[in-house]
Amino acid sequence: MNSFEDLPCECILEIFLYFEDNYSTLYKCLLVSRYWCKLVVPILWRNPFHYWRSSSSRPGENRIENNWHLLRITYIATLNEVEKETLHQYDRRYNHSQPLFQYSSYLEKFSFADIAKIIVEGWKRRDKSANLFTKIRIERLGRIMTAIFQLVLRTGCLREIEILDYYDEKFTYVILNVISFFSYQPIFSQLRNLTINIRQGPYLKELLRNSSKLFTNLERLEYKFETTCSIDPRTVNSFADIITAQSNLKYFSMEIHGIDYQRRFMSHLDSQKESLTSLNLQFVNFSIISLNSIAKFTKLETMELHNCIWITKGNCEMFMKSPIQLKSLTFDTHYFDDTLLATLIEKAGKNLLNLYIDKITEKVVMSLSQFCPNISKFTLCYKLQDYSMFMDYLKGSRISQLVINSCRVSIGSLNFLAKCVPSSLEEIYLCCHFRPEFLGKFLLDYSDLSFNTLRTLGIKDPYGYSYEYLKVIERHSVYNGLKTIVIETTVYIDESSDLIQNIIKKGINILLQELF
Repeated sequence: MNSFEDLPCECILEIFLYFEDNYSTLYKCLLVSRYWCKLVVPILWRNPFHYWRSSSSRPGENRIENNWHLLRITYIATLNEVEKETLHQYDRRYNHSQPLFQYSSYLEKFSFADIAKIIVEGWKRRDKSANLFTKIRIERLGRIMTAIFQLVLRTGCLREIEILDYYDEKFTYVILNVISFFSYQPIFSQLRNLTINIRQGPYLKELLRNSSKLFTNLERLEYKFETTCSIDPRTVNSFADIITAQSNLKYFSMEIHGIDYQRRFMSHLDSQKESLTSLNLQFVNFSIISLNSIAKFTKLETMELHNCIWITKGNCEMFMKSPIQLKSLTFDTHYFDDTLLATLIEKAGKNLLNLYIDKITEKVVMSLSQFCPNISKFTLCYKLQDYSMFMDYLKGSRISQLVINSCRVSIGSLNFLAKCVPSSLEEIYLCCHFRPEFLGKFLLDYSDLSFNTLRTLGIKDPYGYSYEYLKVIERHSVYNGLKTIVIETTVYIDESSDLIQNIIKKGINILLQELF
């Protein structure tokens, strides 16, 4: 084998897929050769909104706005003549030349909000002071969305749709008209993921009238209702019917405040007890919906409880006795009950591999040490006084990925953390506020340990310290085995700068992307 390209196509593709979340690296691969370009384009265009939404802005230039503009003209350019003709009565500038690839054929997720975004941002680009919601603009928005949706249905391998009443009731009716126009298409039955995010319930009455007939083969279903939305009983029935229409639903997420909605949807979820493996509940009142009601989902492996209330040992006895074997548990509630959490941890036992908790106490640490030796991914949203209780457990654990999520971390805390990391740790993500010198002390203390298994360091930087962090990493990269730095930042980072290139020359890959 003389070169990289002598590898089988399947191997090269796997290597590119490894960089799926690293837009900048994949983009550079496009320019190497035609062969690489053909392999990389489908990966980049599975969900291009994910890559370009998180781009950092260059000073004096709105880079994100340019990205939306490029997406818009690319999709419009791939329309066929019939689809383009519907737009010409509004604007002849929609007559772009045909691109090299049929980019829409790679799209796996269609979000009405994202498509509307690229259209509206295009209008803003032309006239920042324009009224975006005049009658003619709303009509034009519907025309363009209909054309793009038709393009995606005609050419795409669509797996996921996100429905969101994005701007106001007028926009919601645009979505309604688009979906109604294409309701006959068999592609809806091929969808696997559906997200419905409702902000203004009354405007979605008609949207879901025939939804249970359209969406019949879902594996993932998410409902998100804003606190202010009001939904009539008929619409609630439509949501419930979508649940019961499925035959192989594996993931269900419910972010809903209304008790009546919660009760209704959970009762209909009973129909999925033979297939459901993941359940995400937010704002659920367990004084009405007992945790015991989850006991029937015997194949459940992942359970996430966010901001739920009234979870007590009294209303979860049946759940504790059920054959459910949780591999992943999230416990982030309004009223922290360490006795209940310790009991849930004991219930999961050796099967538990992934844990997310918002607080840690001595009782929780004892349960972890005694019953859960196999945890590999641990996320802790902790308070400052919780350090000492956690560190002894951490040092003797088998954790390979640690996420620390806190508003502020002191140098003493990071110092303490570096001395207690287990030899199994490969990834650490610091989603918290700390000064650059704290990072330097952490890396120095870590380098004094007898092992250097840490390969990935992630930093969430909401305060603009990214360049200072990178300078620290450049100075200390000699002392550790770091291979990847992941930074979520609010500032633009020039990847061609000497600082970045020096770090790359030392064998460290830098990824600029969102963390969790």
